This record gives sequence, C-alpha cells and structure tokens, in this order.
Amino acid sequence: MKSSIRLKAIIFDLDGTLLDSIRDIASAMNQALSALGYPKHSEAAYHKYIGSGQRELTRRALPTKDRNKNAINELSQKYWDAYDAEWYLSTRPFQGILHTIQLSVSHKIKLAILSNKPHYFTKKMIRHFFRGAMISHTKNPFGIYSGQVPEKPAKPDPTLALELAKRLKEDPTDIAFVGDMPVDIETAKNAGMIAIGAAWGYGCKEALQKAGADMIFDTPLELSRFIEELPLI
Repeated sequence: MKSSIRLKAIIFDLDGTLLDSIRDIASAMNQALSALGYPKHSEAAYHKYIGSGQRELTRRALPTKDRNKNAINELSQKYWDAYDAEWYLSTRPFQGILHTIQLSVSHKIKLAILSNKPHYFTKKMIRHFFRGAMISHTKNPFGIYSGQVPEKPAKPDPTLALELAKRLKEDPTDIAFVGDMPVDIETAKNAGMIAIGAAWGYGCKEALQKAGADMIFDTPLELSRFIEELPLI
C-alpha cells in the first residue's frame, strides 16, 4: 500500500497513542469510586474502559447493577474533579513519539489530534505536553485538534474527523488516522482515511486487525521509519 500513499496529514488519537496516561486516569477514577463506596479496579482493567469518552469510562467503571443515569452523573463529576487535579502527575508521551512528531513536521506533514476525551482536558494536555520547544520555540505542532464536545457525536462517528480534514485543508484520502483502539480504526474507515493502528498503546493488536487497520505499528519508531521512507511532499 505504501507506494500508493500520498500522506499529507496525520490525525492522532491522544490517550494510548500520543500519551501514556492510564495511571492518572485509573488513579482519578479509583478515587472517585472509593469516595462513593464503589469497588476500585486495577490499572490493567482501565485499558478496556477507556477509548469511548468520559461518560462511557464512568459507566464501565461502575458495577453493572449501578449503571443508572444518576450514578453515572455523580461518579462522572467526582472523576472530573479528581482528574482535573492530577492529570499530569504520571502522564508522559510514549517513548519515541516526540521524534515521530518532529519527523512529521520536517516532512511537512500536517498534524492534528482527535480525542474522545472532553475538549477541556484535550486542550490542556496538548498545551502542556506539545507546545513550545518540543518542535520550535513558539509553535505547537497540534494547533488543530478536537476533543469530545456535547453537541457533536464522538468517535467512531466521522463528523469531527472530517471537520479536522477541512481545517487541515486536505482530502481525507491523503490523511492517516493513528490510534490504539478499534474505535480509532473505525473512525478512519468511516471518514475515508488511512487507518493506522498504534499497537504500542492500550488496545489489542488482534482487535486493530479485526477492525480493518490498513497497517499496524508496534512502536512509534516503526511509524517514524514508515514516514521517513515516504516521498517528501
């Protein structure tokens, strides 16, 4: 497939693709669960809970018998308060991902982020981890991004992905969508984009394959090598 690719832009998922954020997510949700008298979960369990937005994370974290609207709303607010205080404590870019970003910029590939994390947190995390000297002294490589907003459908609906394509001023067929979950692959397919699985994240490689990923990379370094071999734009 490589010979036929004209890669003009990449849209990245955030959690599990750019950022290793599971510890802070798990810690905040476990604090919220404990405060309301619910059982906590292991960090590994949260690998299966994330990817579909905060409300779905909250629903999945609750015991099955307590998954009603009031309980979800109450736990979601508790989680929001806890996460807002500690979202940055253990979260870091995955090893090698900064090089992937720098390489993309040097190859004049436009970049964007689409996350099912609430837009408020998406914006804070992009500014904290990717602004400034990481690429240059002034420019954030992710000036175009979107988190989950109440009035727009979340992934795998392609609405926000296609809006980002318009803002990037590129045809969806020339854009790769990179993510670690099947929902990201489904979003790419629904938007007519190149679907790239990030097997270094929290998802399962087999699930990425089943979702129809056009290609899957085990590490950011492998993705960087792929980008490096593409013709310069």
